[in-house]
Amino acid sequence: MSHDTPASTFSVDLFMSDEQRQSRTLAGCPVTRIGITGLSGAGKSTLITAIINHLENARRGALAEQAGLAAIRHGRWHREIERAFDYDHALTALTGQPPSWPESTRDWSIARLTLDYDRRWYSLRPRRRCLELFDYPGEWLLDLSLLDWSFAEYSAHWTDWLARSPRRAIAPGLLEDLQAIDPAAPVDPEQLASLAGRWSMMLADSRLPPHRLSRNLPGRWLMPGEGFDPDAMPFLPLPSVVAEPSEDYPEGSWGKVCQRHFAYYRDRIARPFFESHFGRLDAQVILVDLLGALRSGRSALADMRAALESILEPFRYREGHWLGNLFTRRIRRVAIVATQIDHLLPADQARLTRLLDSYLFELTQRLAGKDIELRLFAVSAVTAAQPREDARGRPMLVGTEKSSRQKIAFTPPTIPEQMPHDLDLAIDDLPTLAPPAGLDRARAFPGRRVDALLDFLIGES
Repeated sequence: MSHDTPASTFSVDLFMSDEQRQSRTLAGCPVTRIGITGLSGAGKSTLITAIINHLENARRGALAEQAGLAAIRHGRWHREIERAFDYDHALTALTGQPPSWPESTRDWSIARLTLDYDRRWYSLRPRRRCLELFDYPGEWLLDLSLLDWSFAEYSAHWTDWLARSPRRAIAPGLLEDLQAIDPAAPVDPEQLASLAGRWSMMLADSRLPPHRLSRNLPGRWLMPGEGFDPDAMPFLPLPSVVAEPSEDYPEGSWGKVCQRHFAYYRDRIARPFFESHFGRLDAQVILVDLLGALRSGRSALADMRAALESILEPFRYREGHWLGNLFTRRIRRVAIVATQIDHLLPADQARLTRLLDSYLFELTQRLAGKDIELRLFAVSAVTAAQPREDARGRPMLVGTEKSSRQKIAFTPPTIPEQMPHDLDLAIDDLPTLAPPAGLDRARAFPGRRVDALLDFLIGES
């Protein structure tokens, strides 16, 4: 289903009915909508900025070398729309003196472009496509996991996760304090607020180095967005409800309050977001910081893969399940994208793609035969490291260290081509680099395989 809309009058309203959307169409400009999100640290804002920049410079960069994109003459970004992605701010950061990376987005936004194409040989009519990039925090995508959970199931998952390393060490004593709560006892508001504060700290610490864990939900505890305050209706997993789940806890009890707040979050915050937005997407891009997970080792790798499995689970549901209907109604292409491959030597960049395939092999096999095309990519949105050779002719990389702003040379770790079955793999740390100097909106940013990703998403066959 496509919607043709005049660029001058289109207003981004993702809560419109199908009838309302159909009534605001304009023949000649079919709309393609792509969701773009990323697990923590994956560089989503930078990738969206690079995509817009490449489309603006379609005839000057790598896009012209892709057969499916070669007909694009140029893309025109629209800043005047409602809740527009702040491309101006991102450009200011990347092209500044000194340059810096764009800030992470903290709510949803839309980047919309009108793409003008070469005419067909048999027609004088201009060709045009409207492209919308729906940008939203990756933390929110993780809430897909809990949409089908009861409060007892939510508590069971977190009881298991908190009992395991490294979360047990991240929040010492938290699991024991939660286990001590009698769900039938009257809730103590001060204790609830105190535990909720510790819970928020645990989630925040879990996603940061050295742990880099991915399953940090509820996602809006970390990235609330507009209209949600996690302090207003706090809830915690209660291990005691796992063995004997009940819907009849006394009014004002721990069990009743946490259960009610969980249900409100699931049904009134998380579920409407997916129902309102995902039914309109044609494709979904999920960015992952695979290099970051490799630096943290087995626990981070296992947690990230489990998060991706839960995110993609709706595509496996049968027709008739509300999540299955929502996702399979329109989304036909999904790209899982490992980022920052410029931090590796050229030979290892190709190995990272094969490693990603090995890492997610079971997940991709589960989706085989479904009416969806899943593709894995390893990209660099903006190349911050350049290959060089040292005095002995050995390969190395050079870039600008982010905090010191000093030029540095480093030899990145070698990447294997396959993932051990037990995920027992870790690599040496990598420097944090700043963007390269000299970026200009009027020229396509230097990158790796952004063109291949776009060809998969919007390329003409």
